[in-house]
Amino acid sequence: MADGDRDHSAEQPAAFGKRLYRFLTRVEVLAAVYIAILCAAFLLETRAHRNLFYVLGVPLFLLHLRSFDWRWLRDSVIAQLALTYLGYFLLSALWSDGLTWQSITDLLRVSVLVLLFLVTTLQMGVRNPHFPDRLFLCYAVIAGVSLIVDFGAAAFGLLPFGERFTGVGLATHPIIGATLYGVALLLSAFALLPRATTWRLRLAWLAVIALCAAFMVLSGSRGPLIALAAALAVGFAIAHRRAAVLVLVLVVCGIGIGVLFNFQPVELLYQREQSGHFGIWQQVLAAIAERPWFGYGSLADMTFEVSTGSFRSPHNLPLANQFYGGLPATILLAGLLLAAARQSWRSARAGEPIYLVLLAFGLVASLFDTRSLVQNLGREWITLWLPIALLAAQEVPLRRASPS
Repeated sequence: MADGDRDHSAEQPAAFGKRLYRFLTRVEVLAAVYIAILCAAFLLETRAHRNLFYVLGVPLFLLHLRSFDWRWLRDSVIAQLALTYLGYFLLSALWSDGLTWQSITDLLRVSVLVLLFLVTTLQMGVRNPHFPDRLFLCYAVIAGVSLIVDFGAAAFGLLPFGERFTGVGLATHPIIGATLYGVALLLSAFALLPRATTWRLRLAWLAVIALCAAFMVLSGSRGPLIALAAALAVGFAIAHRRAAVLVLVLVVCGIGIGVLFNFQPVELLYQREQSGHFGIWQQVLAAIAERPWFGYGSLADMTFEVSTGSFRSPHNLPLANQFYGGLPATILLAGLLLAAARQSWRSARAGEPIYLVLLAFGLVASLFDTRSLVQNLGREWITLWLPIALLAAQEVPLRRASPS
C-alpha cells in the first residue's frame, strides 16, 4: 500500500506538468497573453511593460515556436523581406565605430526580440483568422477605458495637467501617448465602427474616437496629428462616404472638446519651434553624404547639436535607416514597405481598409520621431511591425491558393 501511495504521489506532478503544458501551448492562451502585453502599454510605464514582456511573453512565445510552420516564411514575401532587413541591420554592426562586445550583444538581444514578435504575430495571424479582430477590439477598449480614467483623474486634480497633457503607462510621454491613441482612434473608426451591429456599440466606438482625438490635440504633439490627418485621408478615400463623414465629425468634435478643456497645448502647436528637426535632418544628410553606400553601421552613436539641445536620434526613419545601414538598408526597407502596401491595398479592396490606414499612420509618424525599427518593445512594434506582420500572415493563404 505504501509503495502504491508513493507511485501515485510521484505521478501527480507529472500529470500536472502535462496538463500545464497542454494549457500553455493552446493558441487561445498565446493570443490572450499577446493581446494583454500590447494593451498593457496603456497601463504600465516602459520598464514595467518590458519586464512583463520578458517574464510572461518571451517564455510563452518561445514555447510556441515548436508549432510554428517555417514554410510560412517561404510563402510570404513580406516575411522574407523583414527577415532580410533584420539580418542586414544586425550585420551592419560590424563596421560601426562603436562596436563592442556589450553593444553587439545588446543589439543581438533586441533583434531576437523583434524577430520573436514578428514570428509570433505571423503565427497567430495564420492559425487564427479572427485574431486581428480580437486584438483590435481589446486594444480600442483598453484605450477608451484608460482615457476615461485619465480625463477623470485630471478633472479631479489627481493627474497633473501641464502644458502638454499626458496619461499613464507609455502615454506619460506625450508623443508616444498621442501615437498609441492615434492607433486606437483608427481601429475604432475603420475596423470596429463599420462592424458594430447595435447603436450602443456605435456610440461606444464614436466615444473612443472623440476621446482619442481630444488626447492627441491636448498632448501638443504635431507628428502624430499629421500622421492622423494622413491616415484619415487614406481612410476617407477608400471607406464608405457616410461613415467617413461621421468619423470626421467625431474627430473634429474630439479636438473641439480638447480645445475647450485646455487651449494651451493648441497654442504650443504653432508657437513652439520646430523642435530642432530641420537642423537635425540637415546634419544627418551631411553625414549620409560622407558614407552613402553602407552607412555608419547600426551601432553608430552620433550627437546632433541644434538650438533646442543635443539629440542622438535622427528623428526620421528613412534618414536614420540610410544613416545606419546605407543604400542596402534603404532598398530593403523600401521593398518591405512596398510589399506591405501592396498587400494592404488588396485587403482594402476586399473590404478591410484598416491595414492600409494603419500603415499610412505608422509611416508618416516615423518621419518625425523614429530612430530605428530594430528597437526594444515600444511604439514602433505597434505602429509598424504589427501591421507588417499581420499583412505577412495574410500572404500565406493567398500564396498557397495561387497556382504555381
